[in-house]
Amino acid sequence: MENITIGQIAALIAFLSAFIGGLTGLITFSKSFIKKILKPINQKIDVLQETSTNSRNNIELELIKMSLVNFINDVEQGNNKSQIQKQNAYELYDRYKALGGNSYVHDSWQKLIKEGKI
Repeated sequence: MENITIGQIAALIAFLSAFIGGLTGLITFSKSFIKKILKPINQKIDVLQETSTNSRNNIELELIKMSLVNFINDVEQGNNKSQIQKQNAYELYDRYKALGGNSYVHDSWQKLIKEGKI
């Protein structure tokens, strides 16, 4: 093998340091550039997810309200409900309240409880 000088070793170390430093800088720049490009896309996705969740909750609320209205109407007309139907109605009513439902359904529900019908 040829004689390798200290100068050649120093030059190799300097080259490797510059190469690694440049590569690190390029990777860092690329990451920040990609984040900058993706930020508006991520924000739009978040808005779409929130809108979708709100729509699902509103649909669920309306479906539960219809079920409760039918249940309340049946009970008010004197139709007997089984224990399992009453239990299901209580679960629906709890979910209805959790979703923010508080309207005439609440008043009718409370009236039937006071009358001991459910």
